Amino acid sequence: MPLPVPGRVAEMLRRSTVQVAGSGSGVQVTGGSGIALEGEHVLTNAHVAGGERLVIESWEGDRLPAALIKMDRRRDLALLRVPGLRVTPGTLGDSDGLRVGTPVVAVGNPLGFTGAVSSGIVHRIGPVRFLGALQWIHADVRLAPGNSGGPLSDFQGRIMGINTMIVRGGIALAIPSRAVQTFLSRPATQGSLGVVVRPVQVPNNSFGMMILELVAGGAAEMASLLPGDILVGAGHSRFSYVDDLQAAIDEAPNGLLPLDFYRSGTNVLRHVTARLATPVQTAA
Repeated sequence: MPLPVPGRVAEMLRRSTVQVAGSGSGVQVTGGSGIALEGEHVLTNAHVAGGERLVIESWEGDRLPAALIKMDRRRDLALLRVPGLRVTPGTLGDSDGLRVGTPVVAVGNPLGFTGAVSSGIVHRIGPVRFLGALQWIHADVRLAPGNSGGPLSDFQGRIMGINTMIVRGGIALAIPSRAVQTFLSRPATQGSLGVVVRPVQVPNNSFGMMILELVAGGAAEMASLLPGDILVGAGHSRFSYVDDLQAAIDEAPNGLLPLDFYRSGTNVLRHVTARLATPVQTAA
């Protein structure tokens, strides 16, 4: 007898989901799940890929060393390269099409149970107060340590998110596939604006970030920004949280970041485009 639709989806996802283990000094320090992608790649959470040596174990039991290609700690995503990985890749869907009440399936390796499956529905899509402005899929699927980095799929088997954490009430948070696509499309080395900022309120009671320091030779200095300038947006989007600046940097097309700002002592909105530099030190 053929499996019902949710069963077929779960079986397909289990074959695309891998275990990720990281170790340092001979001791396992991280562990979780990942989803195989095209080109011998595995997508997982940044906090799962934190070990010095990473090993991937497939559903069939193959164990292979992995190399970190790139990581975004703000979005908790990491991309690994696993030479020799022979796993059916998962298919990323469009999380913008999710609606409250959509049935979803989560697959992972919680507490050492390989390929565990749980199902539920989407509760909401939006930010979490203590995590800033980042968008999350909120679902009532059952997760446990080891599920991190695994897929959250719709009933067609399209991966709509990457499971990351549990919040109060047992609700699971997953990184939307749209954010995953943005991460995958960015180069491994991200640009830097080269500023130190602090939040301030601008005269019209909106949010801004005052530049306190400039990195010598950095993108902000080269764009003629000055200490005391107040950044209020990027392009047509106004900032509401400190994280919004980093998000704009991460998503700047071709390394060009259009900024809206006020110069200290004036209420005239100014505009400048900064060409992001390769990071040379910790800076926003």
